[in-house]
Amino acid sequence: MDGTIVDTEPYWIETEYELVAEFGGEWSDEKAHSLVGKDLRDSAAIIRDRGGVDLPIDDIVNRLLDGVILRVQRNVPWRPGAKDLLAQLRAAGIPTALVTMSWRRFAEAIVKSLPPGSFTVVITGDEVTNGKPHPEPYLAAAAALGVRAKDCVAIEDSPTGVKSAVAAGCHTFAIPNVVDIPEGKGYTRYRSLVEIPKAELGLAAEATHRKKRRPWVPLVALVAIAGGGAAAAFALRTPDAPPPLVDIPFSAWAPYWALDTATPSVQAHGALLHEVSPFWYEATDATTIGLAGTIGADQSLPLIAAITDTGGAMVPSISDGMPAGGMAAVLASPEQRDAHIAAIVNLVESNQFDGIDLDYEQFAFADDRASWEATRANWVAFLDALAERLHAAGKVLTVSVPPIYDSERNGDSGYWVYDYAAMGDIVDRIRIMGYDYSVGEPGPIAPYEWVRTAVRAAKKAVGDDTKLVLGIGLYGRNWVVGTTGTCPTSAEGTVETTMRNMDELIAKRGATPVHDPTTQEATFAYDLEVTDTGASCTQRRQVHFIDEEGARARVDLARSERIGGVAFWALGFDSDALWPMIEDVARPRGATP
Repeated sequence: MDGTIVDTEPYWIETEYELVAEFGGEWSDEKAHSLVGKDLRDSAAIIRDRGGVDLPIDDIVNRLLDGVILRVQRNVPWRPGAKDLLAQLRAAGIPTALVTMSWRRFAEAIVKSLPPGSFTVVITGDEVTNGKPHPEPYLAAAAALGVRAKDCVAIEDSPTGVKSAVAAGCHTFAIPNVVDIPEGKGYTRYRSLVEIPKAELGLAAEATHRKKRRPWVPLVALVAIAGGGAAAAFALRTPDAPPPLVDIPFSAWAPYWALDTATPSVQAHGALLHEVSPFWYEATDATTIGLAGTIGADQSLPLIAAITDTGGAMVPSISDGMPAGGMAAVLASPEQRDAHIAAIVNLVESNQFDGIDLDYEQFAFADDRASWEATRANWVAFLDALAERLHAAGKVLTVSVPPIYDSERNGDSGYWVYDYAAMGDIVDRIRIMGYDYSVGEPGPIAPYEWVRTAVRAAKKAVGDDTKLVLGIGLYGRNWVVGTTGTCPTSAEGTVETTMRNMDELIAKRGATPVHDPTTQEATFAYDLEVTDTGASCTQRRQVHFIDEEGARARVDLARSERIGGVAFWALGFDSDALWPMIEDVARPRGATP
């Protein structure tokens, strides 16, 4: 269960911290990791002794379970492909058992969130005499289904569970999650549920393939990591062995004002990119979607050719070029909404694009917040109708939206006008704009903890984590933080700079950048003398930027959170040093998580 179909580790940690704090004790990640491999009652004893929780052991166990179950009821953190696989097995009439060392009431909280019949049998850790790696749990599941264990398929995410399934005689697949599972006899390793061949699970699509099934009758046992209760979150993890990070798909925007540098970037590194979003369309009314700025159609051809040559999907972005209130009015009118959908679909089909990315920000940044409640509902209705049209044509729909910080709708909740939960049920990808934290005053571009908060809030709202894509900025800002003298009118104010030209700026100003491990950004300062037409001043300038190390830290954040990808803002801003840092973690096109 935990590790194969769900990943509730953060829930256990949060619950432990809350329980210990309630009794005035102190807790830490180190103490939490000491629960690794422990039975729930053993974990409870540690919390009592080291956390100062003055309760009987079974009371602590039940308080832990209560906290995690409450969080699961709010949001089940499904592993990629789990819900789809269960639905396919159910539709095929294949009996399925959940074999977990977690306790019954925790397992039921997960099972209740699934359609009825998803699991025919549930075997839990509090109902067997011998837990994993003993074969008893699998033997019990097979017996309850009236089949032999050797006629069953077992899917496991832990070495302990693999040993149990193999010992019972099951045909076993190992899918490492929190720790690696080494090669061994009696089982086959895959990287994810979706990578297991369907025929191995009795799910071959065509009748001719069904005749080639192996002789066993598949009982697919989706199982938990060893241990019980709290150990279900940590059982295979030690302080020396953090969860292995998965490779991840990369995509990027390509803005029209950086075509001269974006095009060579695609030519050189496009093979690493699953999607490229040319950023040069804007909607100026319900029916008009044209080229932005001064770009002409001929100027876009080299970039389009580069995307095509390197094999990536072309999913252009449309920005909102209407005045304040304009897009909200279009969304509010069924007639204008339908006209706008028709214009978008026509743009995609006439240019044979693979889909479209919507970057509609005006109603978030320019419209009064009092309008958000109505716009929120209209936005969802618009996306629902647009997705139906695009999906019918085999096209994808992506949205690029600013972040939310929680599930509420108040001033501290971020841009809740975008209904993340509803969008997650409609669109193919939600790109979280994880940048532009500091705009009006000097500060970090996207402090790391702020980005992580946005990602985790999105995960809680969206049922399928693989639909989430983290937008990573490859730029910085050069701020004026002080002035002496009288500056001429030609003196620059705040200017945006990019990762690509940062080395040149550093060398030109003789600066020494300092990387901050907290914000995962770099900063430096310098003095600039400005003289023109008799006026003269000295500006004290301060630069904040996301360097290559910071970009990689954000990539690794997306990998550790197991979301569906990252998107760079933007091609043309990238440096040559960036690509070697990410090449080894870029998921090849067509590969599964």
